[in-house]
Amino acid sequence: MNKKVALFGEYLLRLTPPFQQKIVQADSLEMHWAGSEANIAVSLSIFGNPSVYITSMPDNELARAGLSQLYKYGVETEVIVTEGKRVGTYYYESGQGARPGRIIYDREYSALSYLKKRKVAWEKIFEHCDWFHWSGITPALNQNLVEVCEEALSAAKEKGLTISADFNYRNTLWKYGKKPDEIMPGLLKYCNVILADIDTAKLYFGIEPDENDLVQSTFKLLKQTLPGVQYMAMTMRVQESASANQYIGYLWHDGQIHQSKPYNIQQIAERIGAGDAFMAGIIHGLKNNLTLAETIEFATACGVIKHSITGDFNIATLDEINTVIKQGGSGKIIR
Repeated sequence: MNKKVALFGEYLLRLTPPFQQKIVQADSLEMHWAGSEANIAVSLSIFGNPSVYITSMPDNELARAGLSQLYKYGVETEVIVTEGKRVGTYYYESGQGARPGRIIYDREYSALSYLKKRKVAWEKIFEHCDWFHWSGITPALNQNLVEVCEEALSAAKEKGLTISADFNYRNTLWKYGKKPDEIMPGLLKYCNVILADIDTAKLYFGIEPDENDLVQSTFKLLKQTLPGVQYMAMTMRVQESASANQYIGYLWHDGQIHQSKPYNIQQIAERIGAGDAFMAGIIHGLKNNLTLAETIEFATACGVIKHSITGDFNIATLDEINTVIKQGGSGKIIR
C-alpha cells in the first residue's frame, strides 16, 4: 500500500493586488489559498503521492471554499475546529523589476492559533502514513503551537515515520517572547530530512559557516548539531532583480553533496511557493526511490517551474517537470 504523507500547518487566505500593483493603488484583490505545508500537499498529490493535510479552521463558508481547493487536487484533510473564528490571512504585494515583493500577515486569533495539545489524534492519523512534514512557520506563532508540534513529532517518531521540515524563518511572526534559537533546535532534532538555508541555519544554531565554502560548511555544521538528520537540502539563488534569478539545488547525504544543473530564470510570474515546490520534489524523490542525483534534479525543476505559475500551489505535472529537466529550463514550445 502506498502510505500517505501527513503535513501540518496553517491554511491561509492570500489576497493580492492584480497586475503587480501596490496595495495602496489597488481597487480589487485576487484571492488565492496558501500555506507552506498545503502547497507541498498539493504537489505531492499531483505527483501521485497520497497526502493528508492537518490544520485548524473555523466552520464557515470561507473555510469550506478554501478546503475545496485542496479537494480539487486530491488532498485529504483532517480539520480541527477550535474557538478561533478567523481564517489566517496574508496580503502579498508582488515585486516587479527593482521593487521587491512584500508580505503583510494578518494571522492573530485565527483558528489554528487556538489549537492546543491533545486536540489532534496523531496516532490515529499516522496509522496510514509513513512520512510527516512540518515547518518553522507554525512554532513561530505561539507557545501552544510549539507544544502541538512537539506532540506531533513525538508521535511520528514513535510510529517510525520519516520526518521532514523546512526551516522557514519568518521574522515578523516571532512575537510571543521566545526566540527561534530557543525553540527550533529542540524540534528539528526529530527530523530525518531538512530543507535549510544558510542565514536561518546561522540564526537557529549560531553556526558560522566558511564564507569561501558556504554550502559544504553549512551542511557539515548542521550535521554536527543535528546528528539524526540523514538528508539535507538547500537552494541557492542569485537574484538579479524581482524578475530574473539563477537557481541551483543541493542535496546532502552521508557526506556527499549532489548538485543540480543551474537554471537561469529570466521571467518570473511569481516567486511565492518555489521553496515549497522544491521541498515537494525532495519528498517525492526520496519516497519513490529516485537516485539522489535524480531527486535533486527533479526538486530543482519543481522550484524552477513554480516561478512560472501564479498562486501558491505548484500545479505542474510530472510530465511538465520532466520536460523542464530535459530542456534545461529553455521553455521551448511543445507542439
